[in-house]
Amino acid sequence: MDFHDRQGRATHYINPNGVLYTWKGKAVGKLHGENLYNNAGRQIGRITNGWLRDTSGKAVAFTKGASGGPIPPIPQIPAIKGIPAIPPIPAIPAIPRIPAIPSLSWSNFSIDDLLNA
Repeated sequence: MDFHDRQGRATHYINPNGVLYTWKGKAVGKLHGENLYNNAGRQIGRITNGWLRDTSGKAVAFTKGASGGPIPPIPQIPAIKGIPAIPPIPAIPAIPRIPAIPSLSWSNFSIDDLLNA
């Protein structure tokens, strides 16, 4: 699952094991169901209908075929992905928040902003 930001740049992806990687191959999070957590176990957002949304329901990034969000830009041709690093031992994920109502607005935050907040 490849994610593109609001400018259409490929920035992150999730492998089949649910590990979130930067495009350069650094393991930075983990998907549990629809909820996305950073490596410390803090929920940073949710993934629904191809959209990564922040905890307030605003769109942060999208995948091919995403629906139900703001109008996505045309995705840019991505660079070659870096070799994925071995992910750290995941922290116990926090109890997920009650999902916010999905918004048709873009978030002011990037995936990196959510991971580092």
